[in-house]
Amino acid sequence: MNVKYQLKRLARSALAPLLYRYPPFALAPERLYLFLHHLVETKDVPGPIVEIGCNLGGTAVIAKQMLNRLGVDKPYVCIDTFDGFVDEQFATDVALGTPSGDQNLFSGNSRDLVAKIMQRHRCGDVALVQGDVTTIPDALLPQPCSAVLLDVDLTEPTYVALKRFWPRMSPGGTILVDDCQESSSWKARVGYSRFCEEAGLEPRYRYGMGLLTK
Repeated sequence: MNVKYQLKRLARSALAPLLYRYPPFALAPERLYLFLHHLVETKDVPGPIVEIGCNLGGTAVIAKQMLNRLGVDKPYVCIDTFDGFVDEQFATDVALGTPSGDQNLFSGNSRDLVAKIMQRHRCGDVALVQGDVTTIPDALLPQPCSAVLLDVDLTEPTYVALKRFWPRMSPGGTILVDDCQESSSWKARVGYSRFCEEAGLEPRYRYGMGLLTK
């Protein structure tokens, strides 16, 4: 990581109580609604809730607070590099049309910063797993799962994450894949479509998200 993003990371961490006094979520409002709706719909489906690609953790804070208020006691697990995109994966999508200037959008994050945000919003029991979802050891991936939010933006990690998590879903469990609108510069839809075709599943889209229900 270059000096610029190292300084950005340190500043964010030091100022976390001030900067993140409100949950810093980036999920579009209609997609946040859809995710929360499916968390309620799957509240009786066994297994943890998993968020892959959590950025600063704002969506996890909102979701966990809602679940706590509803008395839904499930583990909540966030998986992220906490250091932005993997270079090789991003380069693949640049060739598909993703702007090269977007590569460092999430490079100022860290696991420590997200942990501070979780603590700030009384969600310290959210598990933070650091790693690339395409290579992280199987032992660190929870199963069975009741709901998964897949928000990694890129083709390859979307495709590989679906291959790894679809067998881990409980009956009735749901996977939601963000950034699947046709007009998006992100290429998650390419990975989602490829997985659906190979698995013999019908792609379903709502509010720009791809949906799969076990």
